[in-house]
Amino acid sequence: MMNKPIGLFDSGVGGLSCVPAIKKLLPREQIIFYGDTARAPYGSRSADEITAFSLESAKLLTDKGCKLLSVGCNTISCVALGALQDAFPGVPVVGIIEPAAKEITRLCSGKRVGLIGTEATVKSGAHEKALIACGFKGEYFAKACPDFVPCIEAGTADGEAFEAIVRLSLDSFVKDNALDVLVLGCTHFPFIRKHIEKLYPHLTVFDPAEALAAETKRVLEEKGLLATEPCGRNIYLASRQHETFKKFVSEIE
Repeated sequence: MMNKPIGLFDSGVGGLSCVPAIKKLLPREQIIFYGDTARAPYGSRSADEITAFSLESAKLLTDKGCKLLSVGCNTISCVALGALQDAFPGVPVVGIIEPAAKEITRLCSGKRVGLIGTEATVKSGAHEKALIACGFKGEYFAKACPDFVPCIEAGTADGEAFEAIVRLSLDSFVKDNALDVLVLGCTHFPFIRKHIEKLYPHLTVFDPAEALAAETKRVLEEKGLLATEPCGRNIYLASRQHETFKKFVSEIE
């Protein structure tokens, strides 16, 4: 059981941004990644749809023998984490929200923190609830940025035209709230981090991928499931293997 793979999944290509952090912390582990690229984005879908699609993705990975499921998606973690844990009681399921909240509280208390994510993520209020539970003492703001994920999935998130979209979405949010920290509350957003840092160089940008990796390691240790030997090359699956997916896989490998 220890040498079976970790399952990592997302609504699309976003969860691929978590792979380097997991590989760095858990170099012996094999990852099977699945992105539901054919039905991305999830952010504007209903909770019932998000839950149903997530359960399908999780079953695909458990059918392949994954010993743990790591949810590399904020939207799924906000909406469907409980349903996933109930549906697969024999497999640990790790979400990204609580680990991120713990790290934000540790690193950013006393600061003005803004989170950007999908519509479903922001509407859920899950990050704010998790921060309160962790004892976060700073100011918290959140904004949905629904235009980003379609551009990332389509491979058009580059150049001046895309930076104009970023400015339109973030200029007033960053300025009006006098933000110190910007949390990438969608795993797609690390793929546009360079644009955000270029346009808002004064901000500290927080990527929750390392927090997810650390929680994945902690749970594997707790359950006695850490690999005892190198377990082979990572496997990347998608419901639609488009060029953006292949490009990001080549970059992280």
